[in-house]
Amino acid sequence: MGMAAGGNKALNSEINVTPFVDICLVLLVIFMVVTPMLQEGITIHLPYAKNTNKTPDDEEHAIVVAVPNDKQIFIQKKPVPRDQFQAEMTEIHDRMPDKLVLIKADKNMKYGDVRKVMVEANEAGFEEVSLVTEKSPGSEG
Repeated sequence: MGMAAGGNKALNSEINVTPFVDICLVLLVIFMVVTPMLQEGITIHLPYAKNTNKTPDDEEHAIVVAVPNDKQIFIQKKPVPRDQFQAEMTEIHDRMPDKLVLIKADKNMKYGDVRKVMVEANEAGFEEVSLVTEKSPGSEG
């Protein structure tokens, strides 16, 4: 007369991995798309030098000033108008006078433009202002 719908009444205790694999693949695609967007910073081709000293360039020890060309300037990756650079550095010095300033200037910049940035950082009150360079290929040390 009446038949049991669904057939076997035993529970299936096997794990179904298909939804898990689908979620992992979706997350993988999302990470592959988002990761290149997370890389921030200013592209600067640093000049080469034979004798270099490694200095900590994290925000705890130094203020990094990036100068990709004579019209742009960045303080800690934040763009600053060129004519307001010294005022901004003076304000930073009032808050953090013990930090050193590291200037990352592009190797195609004119010496006079880089020197002007160094002088303005020094006039803002910072005693230690240094240029960041890359170690020359083939040099030991």
